[in-house]
Amino acid sequence: MPEVISEHTFHDNLIRGICFASGMEDFSSDIHFDIDHILEWVNRSTQPGDSLFSVSKATLKFHDVSDLVINLSLENTNHSQFSSLTSGIYILDILKEKIESSLSNTGNHYYKWKIITTDKGCTIQFGATSMSLELFGTPKIVNRQYLTNDERIQ
Repeated sequence: MPEVISEHTFHDNLIRGICFASGMEDFSSDIHFDIDHILEWVNRSTQPGDSLFSVSKATLKFHDVSDLVINLSLENTNHSQFSSLTSGIYILDILKEKIESSLSNTGNHYYKWKIITTDKGCTIQFGATSMSLELFGTPKIVNRQYLTNDERIQ
C-alpha cells in the first residue's frame, strides 16, 4: 500500500521545472524538480494574505529513475485563454510504495513514486531508489506559498 512520504512535506510546493539529469558516463537516470519548497508556516491565519511562510528555492531529486510517466494536460481552451500553467502546478502529495525490482539488486530498495498535483490533469509516476532535497540561498519569509522570480535569484 502506498504511503505518503514523511521525510519532508511537499504539500503546496510549486513545481517550476523538470530536468532529466541523465549521467551518460555511468548510465544513471535521475529526475530533478525545481520547486519553491515551504520549510514552515511561520504564522497561520484565516485571513487571505495574512499567513506567513518560510520558502526556499530547492531541487527535489529522485535517483535511479525508471518507467517515467508524465501525464500533463493543461486544459483545452481553443487558444482563447491562458492555461492553468499561469497559476502553476503545485504538489499535493508524494506517494511511495516499495516494490520488487531487478533494479534493487544493487543493495538498494526500489520504490514506485507518484506525485499528485493540484492540476487534476497532471500526475507524475516513476520508479526510483531514493529521493533527496537540495536547498539554495536563504529562505524568504513571504505571505504566499511561492517565491517571485526576483526572490528566487536574490
